[in-house]
Amino acid sequence: MLENKEPIILDSANNVFVGPDGYFKVVIDEIEGDAVKAWHIETAKTTSGNLVSGEGKHIDVLVNGANRTVSHFSGRVTQTLMVQQQKLIAELQAKISELEKK
Repeated sequence: MLENKEPIILDSANNVFVGPDGYFKVVIDEIEGDAVKAWHIETAKTTSGNLVSGEGKHIDVLVNGANRTVSHFSGRVTQTLMVQQQKLIAELQAKISELEKK
């Protein structure tokens, strides 16, 4: 597991972090003020899609879902995301019902 000791500061002028031995890159694609609007990870073999989940000043990434530590973390996060998505679905269904009544 790799964990940085000091924060890695990326901005519009310094938007790429290269990991150990160039194995991966974290790239900020779009920044508006202090908010990251788009970012991705690159390796020699592939490039991820946009990894933004909301907006904010921080990005966090855990790579390799098969790793037990990452798998445990993603399992906890997944439950929270599911609850949020279910709430949004219920709100949209209520709006649809209102529109159908009109």
